[in-house]
Amino acid sequence: MRFLFIYVDKIYVLYYNYNVYSLVFMIKGIKMFRNSRIKKYAALLLTIATFFGAVYPVHAFGLLDSPRILNDRSVEDSLENSLRQKLGSTVKAGSELSANDAAMRLYYLGLISGDGTDINGGVQFSLERGLNRVESAVFAVRLLGAEDEALLVHYKHPFNDVPEWASDYVGYIYNCGLLDDIIDGASDYNNLKFEPQKGESTERFMSYMLYALGYRIGAGDYTYYMAADYARSIGVCVTEKDEPLTRAGAVEAMYNTLRTTIKGEDRVYSDVLVEKGEISYSDAVFLLWNKNSGEVKSYLDAVGYDTSWVVPNGYYKIKSVESGKLLNVAASGMNSDYEGVGVTLWDASDDITQTFRIERTERGTYYIYSAASRNGYGRVLGVNKSAGSINVGLYQSTGANAVEFNIIGSADGTWKIESAADKRSLGTTGSSNGSEVALGAGSASWQFTREGTMNSSGEEMAVFVAKSLLVTQGAYDEFSHMTQNALDIQPAERAVYAPFNAKVVRIDASELACNAVWIESTSKVRYADGTYDYMTLCFMHDNDISDISVGQALTQGEYFYDSGNYGIASGIHVHVAAYRGKYNSTMQVGNGDINVEDALFLPDDTYVYNDYGLMWKSASLAG
Repeated sequence: MRFLFIYVDKIYVLYYNYNVYSLVFMIKGIKMFRNSRIKKYAALLLTIATFFGAVYPVHAFGLLDSPRILNDRSVEDSLENSLRQKLGSTVKAGSELSANDAAMRLYYLGLISGDGTDINGGVQFSLERGLNRVESAVFAVRLLGAEDEALLVHYKHPFNDVPEWASDYVGYIYNCGLLDDIIDGASDYNNLKFEPQKGESTERFMSYMLYALGYRIGAGDYTYYMAADYARSIGVCVTEKDEPLTRAGAVEAMYNTLRTTIKGEDRVYSDVLVEKGEISYSDAVFLLWNKNSGEVKSYLDAVGYDTSWVVPNGYYKIKSVESGKLLNVAASGMNSDYEGVGVTLWDASDDITQTFRIERTERGTYYIYSAASRNGYGRVLGVNKSAGSINVGLYQSTGANAVEFNIIGSADGTWKIESAADKRSLGTTGSSNGSEVALGAGSASWQFTREGTMNSSGEEMAVFVAKSLLVTQGAYDEFSHMTQNALDIQPAERAVYAPFNAKVVRIDASELACNAVWIESTSKVRYADGTYDYMTLCFMHDNDISDISVGQALTQGEYFYDSGNYGIASGIHVHVAAYRGKYNSTMQVGNGDINVEDALFLPDDTYVYNDYGLMWKSASLAG
């Protein structure tokens, strides 16, 4: 709060605290608003800051120069007592922080991004599962306040198996000298592997934490194999010896690191990120030094953090809470839309005109596509801006009439949909069939029901691609798959169906590639092996793919590919290969990096002719 107060009233603060550190804060004051979640609510934060400045002057906090002084128990008590008076909490200070609480606070500090969303759009963290190496690198770079630098500089590294999106993070960590143990233990220096999906060791992750705190292996502060023990000795590591590192253990270590004194200094690590402008002073106070969950929740609510909930990309039914009716395109089936066709309310049906694809932009806004429009990628919700209309229809996504929306969650699981440009809410002109949907026609509440095969957590599951299972050749078989991780299957109905909501990302119609088509999941999906990530699949041998195009959208369960014998093939079949993550150019045609049975769940109604002795996972048993 004092950091904010400096910005509001420089003279008052300097009267009490005229030191260089205050001047540094004052100069950097504007940087505290770099976090997009704060910018929107800057006025409210300033109001809160002014309140504390008026009721609890700076000297009441012990002339706070930085969060470091909050290590003092009496100061922390004073702070929390004042917060309880302001926010009405009666919970005593000193309550233990759960791993989920720590994760939530790190999320709002921008240091972790979560692991998808729950069924209501709230962020989930998958704390129970192991932390893999690539996640560990991302966590570390963000904790070091180096994400912008890493993405700008593109530090090099020697590993040949790092996904493109993660290369900058791994490069930064490598150039800090924190991956030397992998290199030193390598048997082939010309083929160095990072093994991004391998479970991270407690030792390596704690070496990242110690590095943030100023400790160096080269200076003799610790050794790689003693990193976890040393981190335990200073209160950073909570993972027991011989216990695998989970995401829970990682976020608790990160939280503790932020509150730990830097080597040879009298300040804690959170000071560094405050000085860099990576986190604001007020966020540091509330999210790092206030142990009271109720007070933190009140703070987050006050500054509007609930608006940062996200709707996962995917296909949805969108229902008006007030009327119980669904958004509906006033057209008759697939590809029957036209520019400006109206969007109305209508009773629920199975028609494709009531299915919409929500896609989040890099700006945090959303386009809402009609699944009935040109394979789901042609038109989006919009208004005729030149005519000054408020009635919502379908318009080309690249045109001037397309509307970007904010989608704002609430604790009861309902959502507000508003135009990002002018904040007009998406509402309705009535509650009967055919009632028009319009911007500014009342403040309606909406519910999203995701379509597809889901588990109990609301995650989309990747399911097998045919109605029947007959495997004729497995991965690395002696015949034509000796060097290929793929399956050959012969669906009885000769039809292949999209295993998840997806889009076509590449087509190779050459004879050598055997009419290969790659599809990529629209959002992260749950793998049969428990992984939660994007997935790419490659299909081969369809004799005619003229009806498939790059960019084409596919809903889960949609028929789109046929078995055949095009190219290098013997007999009618489909060649299927699975890859982790989004599509990239290094993915070899027909040669995946994960076994198909480890990628796709088998629905209970799949007719099994021959499972090839593979360990398929039941979709129903996955929860």
